[in-house]
Amino acid sequence: MNTKALVIAIGAATLGLMFLLLYKKRFETEASGGPPIQVLIAVQDIPLGTALSENMLGVRRIPQAYVEDRFIRQTDARRILGVRVSMGLRANQVVLWTDLATASDARRDLSSLVSTGMRAITVQTNVTGSFGGLIRPGDRVDVLATLSRTSDDSQRVTIPLLQNVLVLAAGRDTGGEAQRQTVNGTGAAPNQSVEVAQVTLSVCMEDAALLTYAGDRGGGGGRHTGLVMVLRNPEDIAIIEGLPETNIDDIFVPARREIAQRRRVQIIERIGPSRGF
Repeated sequence: MNTKALVIAIGAATLGLMFLLLYKKRFETEASGGPPIQVLIAVQDIPLGTALSENMLGVRRIPQAYVEDRFIRQTDARRILGVRVSMGLRANQVVLWTDLATASDARRDLSSLVSTGMRAITVQTNVTGSFGGLIRPGDRVDVLATLSRTSDDSQRVTIPLLQNVLVLAAGRDTGGEAQRQTVNGTGAAPNQSVEVAQVTLSVCMEDAALLTYAGDRGGGGGRHTGLVMVLRNPEDIAIIEGLPETNIDDIFVPARREIAQRRRVQIIERIGPSRGF
């Protein structure tokens, strides 16, 4: 009888110990955030507009509970090689899908490139406005609008309308390697410039309305919109406050020209000579 009770006691103790160990393991797993998931990180500083390459990317193990949908898993590394980043990344920073200017390395549908909350809008341009075909998806531009304050076109001004706007597409080129090689049906090589008639920008809804109105008013509803894009250095994301509008007095009044020249000299002295010159 005592032997049977002893066996039952030992079995109950063993079973209790097993449950305790299982509970402890489950508690430790939940406390640690679950099994680790391998996600991509930047192993060096990556300037805005840079195309990602293998040597720029590393792997970090993060508990599953802390991995967001925006994180790019190590298994998706091949999908983002060659894709430009839409914002600068610091070394050891996790790379997010929202950091990318485009969505895949082959063919990219325009709709998939539009970030949540943003909109794509196409601006009519010409060989000058597209910088001789050298503008690329992932570049950043400022937009200037030239229009008249009056119906008789007597008070034309140029206004700095938008700053630091992401280019989603140049013509039909949305950044995919296959599309670059066949852009506009020319079979052009990836680095060959091709004239484009439209540039598609990523803007919020309010800015889309602003571009539409300014383009219509500047062009009188015609093909010429009065909108001009100014290309930025990919590392320059600064927004300049208080920019004045430009009118005919800035050209013909000497004092105005001198003010503009002094501003230019101040900027050059602050940033130093342009690289490569």
